[in-house]
Formats: sequence, C-alpha cells, structure tokens
Amino acid sequence: MLRQEEKTTATLMHLSALAKYLFPLAGIIVPLLIWQSKKSESDFVNENGKKVLNFQLSLLLYTIVALLILSFFSMSTIIDYIKIELEGGTVAPVELLSIIMVALVTFGLATLGEFILIIHGTLKANEGYSYQYPLSIPFLK
Repeated sequence: MLRQEEKTTATLMHLSALAKYLFPLAGIIVPLLIWQSKKSESDFVNENGKKVLNFQLSLLLYTIVALLILSFFSMSTIIDYIKIELEGGTVAPVELLSIIMVALVTFGLATLGEFILIIHGTLKANEGYSYQYPLSIPFLK
C-alpha cells in the first residue's frame, strides 16, 4: 500500500513539469531535482520520476527535430524567393506564410496535448498509479 507522501511526491513531480512555461528547461530541471532527492525513498516515486523525465526529454528531442525541419523548409523557401527576386520577378510569400501557419498550429496543438497529458499523469499519480506517457522514449530505465 502506497503512503500518501509517496503519492504527493509523485504528483508534484508530474505537475512540476509545467514549470517549463515559466522558465526554459525548468520542466526537466525541477522534476529532476525532486526525483534525485526522493528516488531512493520509494520505488513508486522512482518509477514516476523516470517517466516524467523520459517524457520531458522526449518532448525536447521532438521539438529540436521539428525546429530543424521547419528551419530547413523555411530557408529553402527563402532562398527560392531570393532567386526569383534576383531574376527580376516578384514573389508573394504565400508558401512561407503557409509554413509558418502550419508550424504555429502544430506547435499549439502539441503544447495543448502536452498540457493535457501532464495533468492526466498528475491525477493518475495522485490516485497511486504510475502513468506511462505516450510517445515517450525510455532514456532512463
């Protein structure tokens, strides 16, 4: 039977991932600090800490990859526009604006999904369950 202290610590670890909206990388650093200080006291806390950190690290990796892809397409489009301008043509930046709009919508939906998953994980930890985040890469085992 889990003690209430274990549930509370796990709950706070999940919830602390939202600190990233206050300070960059705080969504990794704050849960990491809580996990490091409490992981030896409880298997439940240790397991939840790994899951929170794996999810946050996965999101960081996915974000970096998405930004690299977005940068590639944006730069490619800008180079094409420069070529057209140098040849004396005119361009309407519809393609570039489309890329930006798709990126904003995608990142917005991903952020909303992340927020919902963190709240769901928080509630599950408070109930005494270890929540496995979807699309999470197991960096920490």
